[in-house]
Amino acid sequence: MLKITNIAKGPRGVNAVGGPVLIDPDQTAEVEVYAREKEHIDATGWFQVKGEYQPNPGQPAAAPVNDDILASKDAEIAKLRKQLAAKARPGKADEPTDVKTAADVLALADGNFMAFKSAASKLLGDKTPEKKAEIVAALEDLATKPE
Repeated sequence: MLKITNIAKGPRGVNAVGGPVLIDPDQTAEVEVYAREKEHIDATGWFQVKGEYQPNPGQPAAAPVNDDILASKDAEIAKLRKQLAAKARPGKADEPTDVKTAADVLALADGNFMAFKSAASKLLGDKTPEKKAEIVAALEDLATKPE
């Protein structure tokens, strides 16, 4: 439950859980407001707020995080990715597995040319053209071909 005081010169409203609530100047209202409204309420500068916001609907409360479990799971995932890469591409298990789609690489076209060319060469291999326009054309062709 929040205690919201209107510190503006005129009546102002807030989006409460039960619907809009109008608060006259220098008046305080006790209302339930979802946490998603906090940023908007703070940005207006119209209110003084005391109390706790309600959790947003449809979002479970955050579970406590155990860093040891996360680190163990991250290591396990990395090991499984390496094993999968070794099976999918024998002899190339140490190579990165972050191969992008042609559409992802095309999105890099307006950025650093060398990063774009490097990502394109992972998809196009030895057939990677030297010029940007030719690389874009080859990637567009690759993106439109059915697998």
